[in-house]
Amino acid sequence: MASGIRSDSKLRPPVRCRLGSIVLLAILALTGRALANGADLPPEIVLHGFVKPEEGRVHLVVRAPMVLLASFALPKRGPGYLDLANLGDQLQQAAAATGRQIQLREDGEPLVPAALKGRISIPSDRSFQSYSAALGRVEGPPLPVDTDLFWNQGFFDAHLEYPIRSARGHFSVAVNVAPELGRRLKLRLEFLPVDGAAQTYVLPGYLGWIALDPRWYEATWLFIRLGILGAFAFDRFVFLLCLVAPFRQFRNLLAVVLVQAGLQALSSTAVAEGAAPDTPLNAALSSTVVSAAILLLAIGNLASPRLRRRWFITALVGTVGGFDVGHQLADVVQLGGTHSVVAAVSFQVGTVAAQLASMALALGGLRLLMTRALSPTLALVVVSAILGHMGWHWMEDGGHELFHQLGHVGWSALIAIAPWLLPALLIAVLARFLPTGFDGMPIRTLLDALLAKNADRSSTGV
Repeated sequence: MASGIRSDSKLRPPVRCRLGSIVLLAILALTGRALANGADLPPEIVLHGFVKPEEGRVHLVVRAPMVLLASFALPKRGPGYLDLANLGDQLQQAAAATGRQIQLREDGEPLVPAALKGRISIPSDRSFQSYSAALGRVEGPPLPVDTDLFWNQGFFDAHLEYPIRSARGHFSVAVNVAPELGRRLKLRLEFLPVDGAAQTYVLPGYLGWIALDPRWYEATWLFIRLGILGAFAFDRFVFLLCLVAPFRQFRNLLAVVLVQAGLQALSSTAVAEGAAPDTPLNAALSSTVVSAAILLLAIGNLASPRLRRRWFITALVGTVGGFDVGHQLADVVQLGGTHSVVAAVSFQVGTVAAQLASMALALGGLRLLMTRALSPTLALVVVSAILGHMGWHWMEDGGHELFHQLGHVGWSALIAIAPWLLPALLIAVLARFLPTGFDGMPIRTLLDALLAKNADRSSTGV
């Protein structure tokens, strides 16, 4: 690569130097990003832990795969075995890092560990199937120093004790372990309160503070946020942009988007509650249908768009999109604790709010484009061409993934989803009988009417 840069005589030395530096930095950045994203780690990493409050203190016991301790450079011997005899204070340092990456709060106040301990366990150890066995493993004797254990195998177990005011306090947790891994890393945490039954959570590392025994208003706020995050997908925004591009009557568009949101809430709740199948096919089907809808709407925008004709497409996208959103809801509904109904309703409120905000953003952006940059007709042509091109490529990619998933789960999974499309068909039939007031007037019709009105005025004036 360097010789290629030197061979270009048109580049002056300072330019070559700057270009070479940029290329080198880009290579280093891409390499660093691949390592930071955990390219050499398994697709999913699950930590296990327990939180148990007692009078005057709360215990946090955590087990993590040893591969997450690579940055500690633990001493090794032989072909890569851990040098258990010379770990020194590094296990204490790893336990302290655990306390920084898995944080606890009592009644909103951060807790600081007063005591901590770390142990190494072999891969076959099953102590973390219960709290008492896990605590006994960490507090028990360490492994014999002659144990042959590779540095990236086995587990690191930590026990942290925090002083608290009351064992019946309101506790919450935040997970910030290896944030570069994103959704690939989860903490399976069992909360053992003094009063009441144990509660088990699977916590991803991107949600911030999560109450271990949430109150109803905490569950409401959390799931409204999760619903908003789940609905703000780029392909859904492109779909809405393509849907509203030829129209400007907010009321009529609002009715269509609310129907889409309602059917999405129906199908996503059905998936989360187990009434509809939750398979890997759902995500591929949703992506393919949304992409095909974008392409069809973009073509229709260049012809004679009618809003009533789009009710079926919108209803179908809402229903199929709900299958994918329902998988997200099924993953997080356990975070609502005993308020599962409040959590599900709040999640749907968040998705509806996100879709309405997306529609308002799409309308605002198009209006700005059509008043400040391009004429309305030209802007509609340009936007539809770009979005249709994107939809075509997305549909190709989604179609390949869809047939790939069908090869794994079979056509029976698609047949099982089919009955949930009946509400979308019903909406399509009902839309044909809607009053004309529900049919938005396209931009071209508005422009033609405005030009005809101006022509009449001019002729009358003459």
